Amino acid sequence: MRKTIVQLALLCFAAAFAAPSFAADRYALIKLEGSVNPIVSEHIIKSIDRANEERVHLIILKMDTPGGLMGSMRDIIKSILSSDAPVVVFTAPKGAQAASAGGYIMLAAHIAAMAPGTEIGAMHPVSPFLNFGQKDEQGKAAEGIMEKKVLNDTIAYGKSLAQKRKRNVDWTVRAIRDAISSTYLEAYKLGIVDIIAEDVDDLLVKLNGRRVDVNGTMVTLSTTNLSELSFEMDWKERLLNFFADPQMVFLLFIIAVAGIGMEFKSPGLIVPGVIGAVALFLFLMAVRVLPINLAGLALIILAIVLFILELKIASYGLLTVGGIASFIFGSMILFDSPLPGGQIPMRSIIAVVVFLLAFFFLVVRSVVLAHKSQVTTGMRGLIGETGVAIRDFDGDGKVFVHGEIWNATSEDSLKRDDRITVVGSKGMTLFVRKA
Repeated sequence: MRKTIVQLALLCFAAAFAAPSFAADRYALIKLEGSVNPIVSEHIIKSIDRANEERVHLIILKMDTPGGLMGSMRDIIKSILSSDAPVVVFTAPKGAQAASAGGYIMLAAHIAAMAPGTEIGAMHPVSPFLNFGQKDEQGKAAEGIMEKKVLNDTIAYGKSLAQKRKRNVDWTVRAIRDAISSTYLEAYKLGIVDIIAEDVDDLLVKLNGRRVDVNGTMVTLSTTNLSELSFEMDWKERLLNFFADPQMVFLLFIIAVAGIGMEFKSPGLIVPGVIGAVALFLFLMAVRVLPINLAGLALIILAIVLFILELKIASYGLLTVGGIASFIFGSMILFDSPLPGGQIPMRSIIAVVVFLLAFFFLVVRSVVLAHKSQVTTGMRGLIGETGVAIRDFDGDGKVFVHGEIWNATSEDSLKRDDRITVVGSKGMTLFVRKA
């Protein structure tokens, strides 16, 4: 009897510790959509940690990205490599891409999958400070020491991921060195991805029974009757992620400068000032997330100053040319990321340059000219107007100006119907002189 009680106690004790295993009937779904930035990486890392705490059977990272920041990409990969649950990176839906940083994340996955119509590759590092396209006298690549350092480092990193997951190392090197890309079918045939699936449901079917190495332990996946545990960004993360895009941060800064500049030039307009202030606040919030190159920011500010000086100084276009050059170069280096997707596209830079030129030379110029023009309302608006004397007078009399009869004072002796010009006013009396 005592032996039976002890056995029952041991069974209850074991059942208590095995309780979390019920979570093995679930899989975690995490989404990576858009550029890879600190907000996205923080969300993915936090979600992977929570999924491991929930002891899910596997984690599916559904991805569609053009690339992003190297630091954020490495943080995501570290989390994938250290996960206790197998991580399946799935490039989906149809038409999605795993470009640049996305390609590295695919290489790091325990299992890599792609939907039809997707692509992977273009993992070559890029930077306005590095010239990977320079050639020697024989027309061969002649990268400088910094170019070699960055390129070799990214190649070694990609190779290490491919070697760990037993993926095509030669393709990985070409994708980084030559920026090649491959379709989903090419990637499957070359051994870059393991599965082609139509959607998540089809992926789960094809994952069933697969064996995968998770931190040195072979795990057999059982994906039948798994329920989904989705990890979504909360509203704060979505808001920060929206403004963490390099193009959005760039446009916020331009809007802030234009709006606040208009308010300073013409106080009381209210609307431009409010819009500019809100844009400035959002810009300052976003730069805490994305790494800003202060040199690039200074060059953009210099360009705006040069545009303003062009309105006041006759430089025959030299200040405008200098402003355009400063703005373009500053925009190129504003976000210095070694991977595509973490910089401002040239088409966006050109579009903003055109907008700024139109803004400064049409809107701002018209405001400046309006401030310089003569007042045309009230008593001051009568200065410079011409009229006639109604009768003879020497000193005070009456004149007809602007369709009205006015009291007038003149130092000249005037005869009836003499032409006069208004030179000033005091109260309701005009100061005139003989025209």
